[in-house]
Amino acid sequence: MRTTRLFAIALLGLLGLLTGARDASAQFETPSRAFHNGTSFRLEGRHQTVPCTSCHINNQYAGTPRTCYQCHWVRRKDDRYQTRLGNDCESCHRPTSWTAVNFNHSTLAGVALGPNHRTIGCDSCHINAQFKGTTSDCFSCHQRDYQSTASPNHVAAGFPTTCDSCHKPNDTVWQNSGGRGFNHASVFQLVGRHATVTCVSCHKNNVYRGTSRDCVGCHLPEYNATRTPNHAAAGFPTTCETCHRATDAQWAGANFNHNAVFALQGVHATVQCVSCHKNNVYRGTARDCAGCHIAKYNATTTPNHAAAGFPTTCDSCHRPTDTQWAGASFNHNAVFALQGVHATVQCATCHKNNVYRGTARDCAGCHIAKYNATSKPNHAAAGFPTTCESCHRATDAQWTGVAFNHNAVFALQGVHATVQCTTCHKNNVYRGTARDCAGCHIAKYNATTAPNHPAAGFPTTCEACHRATDTRWTGVSFNHNASFPLQGVHATTACASCHKNNVYKGTSRDCAGCHIAKYNATTSPNHASAGFPTSCDSCHRATDTSWSQGRFSHTQFPLSGRHNVACTQCHTTPNNYRVFSCTTCHGRSETDSKHRGRSGYVYDSNACYSCHPNGRS
Repeated sequence: MRTTRLFAIALLGLLGLLTGARDASAQFETPSRAFHNGTSFRLEGRHQTVPCTSCHINNQYAGTPRTCYQCHWVRRKDDRYQTRLGNDCESCHRPTSWTAVNFNHSTLAGVALGPNHRTIGCDSCHINAQFKGTTSDCFSCHQRDYQSTASPNHVAAGFPTTCDSCHKPNDTVWQNSGGRGFNHASVFQLVGRHATVTCVSCHKNNVYRGTSRDCVGCHLPEYNATRTPNHAAAGFPTTCETCHRATDAQWAGANFNHNAVFALQGVHATVQCVSCHKNNVYRGTARDCAGCHIAKYNATTTPNHAAAGFPTTCDSCHRPTDTQWAGASFNHNAVFALQGVHATVQCATCHKNNVYRGTARDCAGCHIAKYNATSKPNHAAAGFPTTCESCHRATDAQWTGVAFNHNAVFALQGVHATVQCTTCHKNNVYRGTARDCAGCHIAKYNATTAPNHPAAGFPTTCEACHRATDTRWTGVSFNHNASFPLQGVHATTACASCHKNNVYKGTSRDCAGCHIAKYNATTSPNHASAGFPTSCDSCHRATDTSWSQGRFSHTQFPLSGRHNVACTQCHTTPNNYRVFSCTTCHGRSETDSKHRGRSGYVYDSNACYSCHPNGRS
């Protein structure tokens, strides 16, 4: 029984093995490669569909290459360019698809590919799969295209071989790119008529090189053929753009700026061109007035321009802006200002017999006869200047009643302002009239007795005392302080007290010169014996109202304290102040006791003063 059970178990185990073997076989027939992602090489894209033996050759797993380069070049030699583009396959190829290459030509090769270049095969530029040294300029690849192009012929036209000047790398087609890419304005701007004509109008026979860029280079025949006006005969410049604008839609109706040559104003703006440019002649046409109008200048009689010596610069009087030549605006003020009487008289008053040239511009040139005939006053005899405007103002409405400024010669003030002219200018004589006081008043100076001016030695500069502004000669304001200040007693005494016998010259100005007699006669105290100085103002102030107010300053010895005593207590000699005594008050016993042991001590007043000049111990 036990044997039977063991066989059953073995049979069941065999069946299990057989069943398990069948399931494992089914698993490898449809494998799940997810387990490979747990290894060091993840399966992506195409790697998930290729047989395992594509990578694990001869069922070898150990040492299977893990880099693209080792598998696809070292083993399989898959690179058609034989690694000329490098060994880093994964920088361009992705496992999802071998043909879906992500190659950035701009970043990796340094040359950006436009739309057209991106559609062509690499071998179109990289001949024989050569990548190193491939040139990046257009002409190196497109030289044949450049040389074979006929519309226009690039070689004949001298077009540059820098193709990208006209053909843009991002163009999808090279043909007809010139219409968009070529910048004609960088060579010659196409505006107005030039923008509408065909290229062959200027580039005949498909010739581009050397095409003229200035107007006359193309349009000289038209310049020569033009008759209205005849450009060549008129001497018009061949710089056509001076009149013809490049932006004009047509050549006719040029915008000639006549003002740049000659401004058309007034009458000139209304007349026909042939009025000045006779017989269609433009070259050499005069630009100054006389060049055209000299005949009218010579024929004019009111006034006669030639006889009057008027300048031939007509625009001095005739304005170019005037609508007619008559009624010229002559600015007489630019030559001679017309004011006052001159503004009211007729031209013939000054310009007799229609003579203008040489007419005098100064007063005497016209009015010398009136100057000589004038008797109130007689201008010639009075020596008045012939510069009439000194007295007669040009703005005056009449010649009489002149505004003579006497102050410019001699100021009229006080009495001078009230007397008649003949008081000074006797017998109508003006020339040489004295301007200083003594020149007129010396007789009065000599005749004056109160005081007698000559005897007193008064100066003849009368204005020193007599003011010009005074209304009378008497009551002069003599400034005594300028010679000697009158103060105190001097201010109240009569003049004769100092100026005895009407004598002024030599009067002393110091005190002693007048008061020496009083000095000598004074006894209280006796000035002379006291040795008082004769400079009286040492004690007597000039401002004192009496002489007895003298204030003596005892500067030699201070009178203070015990010394503030009567003068006679020290000056014991009657009326003698030079002598003084100290011993009168300071007894010998007292003095000796205080000076005991003092070398050179002497009981004597002078000795006292020599040691005690200030009265102190």
